Amino acid sequence: MTFAPAYSPDLTGIVVLIVDDNADSLDVLSLALERFGATVQTAANARDALAKALAMRPHVIVSDLSMPDEDGLWLVDQLKHRQHGGGIPTVALTAHRSRYNVFQTADVGFDAFLTKPVDPFYLGESIAKLVGR
Repeated sequence: MTFAPAYSPDLTGIVVLIVDDNADSLDVLSLALERFGATVQTAANARDALAKALAMRPHVIVSDLSMPDEDGLWLVDQLKHRQHGGGIPTVALTAHRSRYNVFQTADVGFDAFLTKPVDPFYLGESIAKLVGR
């Protein structure tokens, strides 16, 4: 017998851009957020994510911090300095808790900070709060 959770975040109609250089992470996070009703787009690097974010204007961006070349900090800094990219809520994800911290990411402009492995429910809940649900 399985039990359904009493509550699950409602992300119906919310477009989320997930940025991570790890394909498995993109797949797992996409599947989890889609189960909560989100429409998910993905990007494997920060440059691709910047172009997608400016073109599609997602409701939320979830970005890994540690990626080759430009990282998640670079991405949020670039969005903050672009007229059309500012104001998109952003969630920082990292497996490197010793390298990044909540204060550093908040100073750059991230709205939430989660460590990997991230609980999909908690990620969904964080996104729901950022979009006022």
